[in-house]
Amino acid sequence: MNQTAALQGDALYAFLDQTHELLHDDDDEQPSAISREDRVAAAVELMEQQSFAPATAYELERLHDFWLLLENPGTANALLQQHRARVLRPEANPPADAALRLALSDIQSRTGLDRAAATELLLPAAQAISRLPQDIDPDGYWNSWQWMARELQAWDLAARGLDMHRAQQRSNPDLAEDDAYLDAMVCLKKAELAQNGDDTAHVSAMVQAAVNTLRDAAPDQDVDFERWMALAARALPLAPQSLPSLLMACEQRLTRTEVPAPSQAVKMHRKVRIARLQAQACAQAGQLEAALQLGNQGRFGLTHDQGDPFSAVQLDWLVQAGRFDEAAALALESVLHARPVSSACACKLARQRFESDPERAVTWALVLACAHLDEDMRYLLTEEEMPPQPADHYLDLVRAVRPDHPVLALLEGMRLAHRHQMDKALPLLEQSVGRHPEFADSAKLPALWAARFAALPLEEALARPIPGAHGGHWCYGAGVVLDDADDLAILMGNKKKVPADAAREPLVLRYYEEGLRRFEHFWATGQGTFKDADLHVYSMLCNNLAIKYRFMERYDEAAKLHHKGLASSPFAEHQDGLLWCAIGKDDDTQIVAEAERLWHFALNHGYGRHDPTSYFSTVAMSLYKLNRDTEISIWLERLDQWFGELNKDEQRDNRRDYLAALMSMLDFFSATQPELVLPRLRAHQQEVRELKECYALRRLGCALEAYPELLEESVAMHKEAASHLCKHDNEDERRMSREGLDRAQSKLAERDAGAATPGRKPWWKFW
Repeated sequence: MNQTAALQGDALYAFLDQTHELLHDDDDEQPSAISREDRVAAAVELMEQQSFAPATAYELERLHDFWLLLENPGTANALLQQHRARVLRPEANPPADAALRLALSDIQSRTGLDRAAATELLLPAAQAISRLPQDIDPDGYWNSWQWMARELQAWDLAARGLDMHRAQQRSNPDLAEDDAYLDAMVCLKKAELAQNGDDTAHVSAMVQAAVNTLRDAAPDQDVDFERWMALAARALPLAPQSLPSLLMACEQRLTRTEVPAPSQAVKMHRKVRIARLQAQACAQAGQLEAALQLGNQGRFGLTHDQGDPFSAVQLDWLVQAGRFDEAAALALESVLHARPVSSACACKLARQRFESDPERAVTWALVLACAHLDEDMRYLLTEEEMPPQPADHYLDLVRAVRPDHPVLALLEGMRLAHRHQMDKALPLLEQSVGRHPEFADSAKLPALWAARFAALPLEEALARPIPGAHGGHWCYGAGVVLDDADDLAILMGNKKKVPADAAREPLVLRYYEEGLRRFEHFWATGQGTFKDADLHVYSMLCNNLAIKYRFMERYDEAAKLHHKGLASSPFAEHQDGLLWCAIGKDDDTQIVAEAERLWHFALNHGYGRHDPTSYFSTVAMSLYKLNRDTEISIWLERLDQWFGELNKDEQRDNRRDYLAALMSMLDFFSATQPELVLPRLRAHQQEVRELKECYALRRLGCALEAYPELLEESVAMHKEAASHLCKHDNEDERRMSREGLDRAQSKLAERDAGAATPGRKPWWKFW
């Protein structure tokens, strides 16, 4: 070893980074012939040629961990013992957690050398975590400690560590409402430890203790449905027999505590999740038939699913049960609609069965062909083994046996549509998508309409039967594409003009309304297709359809949809929509109420498109009409708060709208609070004039009308505002500009006439 160039600081980090690169083969296209073992050996040789003198605990920890990566725990621990005392000496000013980090490193490397010695170090390390200062988050250290305790199979010590961690958490006031949930999860973690230690009786007892803890939690505890589901997911592998009591306790607790009660949509969404748990419990008990029956009630795409994992599970159950007809049908469904997770499992199964299952060879061939043809499927299979033959090899097999197969027409039609050969694609898509609504997903149904619009005269395209879709989500997706001329133009190949909005609008409305009907049928019955249980898609559909109804002035129907969306998967656009429904109905009381709710929703949950300048002036007008003028001051403060929280670029972009809204609100406020308004008018007057636009300057002139001594200035402002009218100002703005000037001149004339008549009280004096 070279003793003359001991590395520390940046030089040490740079050396470790360079050595680490030896372990990796960066060329994924042409992997190197050098094995992993040879790479590790080269890195070890390089490390052994160098000496080290880490100056800090973090440098020592990094060096220790790299030796562990090189599978040299002995060298790692020896270096740790050699330098530990020096880097922790007081004059080195080590961080508060430095000793603890090295203590955990000591356990980690000793585990590969002397498990008994490593186990002896667990308790002192746990005690050190418990003594960490409050400004250091202990959770990461506890997680590492628990992993080491489990590696050492120190089950009793691991359980003791859980209690020590919880004691530390209880001192954190921010976790007060989570106490019951955290206590319940500790019970489950102890159950896992008991299972590892083959203590079966203790497993069941701890799972039941977890259930009881949530069931009996105090009213101030946060014990919602999601936490029950988290408990169930962790308890199921430990004690599937406990699921009925857990679900009963969940129902009892939520019946007592959920106010308001969940909507019908949320209840059905929850039933799907519960059905999945029940099916998995049956499968764990070896009851495959029961699992499959319950699984049919749970095989719906849910909002927070990462792809379609449950169909993949069900596909495995079908294979285990020998129900290959159903397995093949499910596999084909998964790939046709490119469902993440399940489609990859479907392709794997098709590769396995294609040669050995001639009875279902056509279905397996279609699955394998789809894997090649569908762009989404190719993406989903990036990390998977692709079918060995090209798509046409499998399609030729199907053509030879089932030339009229609708999926064959579908795949050929979509291939031609992607090539923008719409004349050839259209008859195949009509034969498949047009006649089989079970194929008409949110990619294929718009493709059929794009082919119609591209290949046919508009009148003929619209005269053809409107194809249906077996899925609320699919109807929503079709409506979205048909509503967007740019998206539709791409599908049409950008070769023909997209039909006008007026031609497409009835189709959009029809698909949205059909989607709504399908979703709500599922909420009422539990019967539907794969994506009919997705709360968030339903909520987005409600919002889109409500927007259409608002433009049609069907405000009550629109508001009802927004409320449904808020009750299923709430987002700010619904609250925004309710405000515009109230504005459309000119309901001042409701305008103020909905604006209040929108402001607080955006404040508490965020709303990227929240624009107070678009509605604050309307709120001020409603307050003025309701004789609640004093409340305008609250909204002025909110306007300033919103603008003050923008960054400099956003403030620059929104400055004009801020000033326009401010002038409008001050105009209404000046009617009863002129002494509060004038200073703000003066503060912004010059900047408003520099905008050189009519609206903001006109509103400033209107506000000045509240001051009899300033009426000449008000008239001048109105005239200046009128001089800035331009082609972008509509007829309403031009009319209000004329009326504002006439009104200000009339007030000025009346004031002057009153002043010229001795003994006549000026019009603005009420005393």
